[in-house]
Amino acid sequence: MLMLAGILLVLTVVAYVLSPLVRHLSAPLTDGPDVIAELRELHALKAVAYETIQDVEYDFHAGKISERDYREMTDRYTQEAVRLVQRIEELEARISPRPGGRPGRR
Repeated sequence: MLMLAGILLVLTVVAYVLSPLVRHLSAPLTDGPDVIAELRELHALKAVAYETIQDVEYDFHAGKISERDYREMTDRYTQEAVRLVQRIEELEARISPRPGGRPGRR
């Protein structure tokens, strides 16, 4: 009896996995990169830039880096953070909320 239950379980899983192939279902195509995934990546990069700015400031106040290096690195990472925020705002403006739906969902 246990053997029969195991066989039925395996056949059920195999049928579930192979059902899209048998029914000839295809994955939906997109017309470009996933905007939501790009937004997630940009937010992660922005967080890294902010954290780096904080680390540079901490290192400067701890006396680990010179004032010249501090200003140079702070300027560089601030510009990077501004660029990332601008790109995030551009993408978020492209994703308009649908009536009755959640923003960013398709």
